[in-house]
Amino acid sequence: ISCNMNEIVTSKSDWSTPLLEELIQYSNDHGTTELVVDCNQQRLIKPVGTAIETDIFAVQKGILSLLIGIAEEKYLLETCDAINHHLDPEWTALSPWHEASVTIETLLAMTTGMDEQLQPLGEVGGGWRYNNTAYNYLKKILCLHTGLSLNELSREWLFNPLGMKNTRWEAREQKLPDGTAITGLQSTADDLAKIGRLVLNDGVWNDMQIVPKHYLNQMTQGASADNPAWGFCWWNNCADQFMLPMKDKIYPGNVVPTAPEDLISVRGAFGNLLYILPRYSLVVARTRKIEAGKSAPDFESEFWRRLLLAKLN
Repeated sequence: ISCNMNEIVTSKSDWSTPLLEELIQYSNDHGTTELVVDCNQQRLIKPVGTAIETDIFAVQKGILSLLIGIAEEKYLLETCDAINHHLDPEWTALSPWHEASVTIETLLAMTTGMDEQLQPLGEVGGGWRYNNTAYNYLKKILCLHTGLSLNELSREWLFNPLGMKNTRWEAREQKLPDGTAITGLQSTADDLAKIGRLVLNDGVWNDMQIVPKHYLNQMTQGASADNPAWGFCWWNNCADQFMLPMKDKIYPGNVVPTAPEDLISVRGAFGNLLYILPRYSLVVARTRKIEAGKSAPDFESEFWRRLLLAKLN
């Protein structure tokens, strides 16, 4: 059953086909490039035609977080490590004392106490503030310890084992303060769904432990008092308040109020999304191109209302 760019794979007895069709139409009407919905490792909705690689923006952060978990299991680093154990001092504009307190966990949790120019702003390890510049130094640390490029280590540790053939890092025009190019991640909904299934299955893929389970449990736990919905670059849906990137405001309630509290997600600009809902063994991946403009502010809530309505039992 085809509907624009995405389609229902097969009719399932526990899902309403008409309501899934309406969900696809709603998603397409809001600029979706590709949509994948898996339930119990069976595909309900898939894109039509050739895979379309898209810049997934901050969804990359969830994938990099998994690479940090793998690196920790390989004894290359620990999340409690000071960044100055891995990079030369004075990589920030903080005082030597404050810079010494910045850890890998600090960068993952976005409690850096810095602005985008790595100047002091707030308290290290204190309030939550989205900091894309500081986050990107995690990539440098991974490459320094492996002697591999970001693409090489990502393929070796994660992309190749999962069969993610359409995912790669690409340099952007923006630079870090030290002159290194910031990288974006190109991917497809199908490749993102594989990441979702890996997380849903406690880090195991084809009977191989790819990401340690203890890290997966840690990465979705709230890592700051003012934004308990954010862990290590992953969002949970069980916190009673949350903050959003680029907005100095605390919002009451859940990130996606119409979705169950066990939902976890990674969410990128323009509506690029990856969701995992353990209670129904659901994985949802959505890509959306920058040309589609900003995503509707209530898209996620309405999407989940419609998706859950389509589930019959």
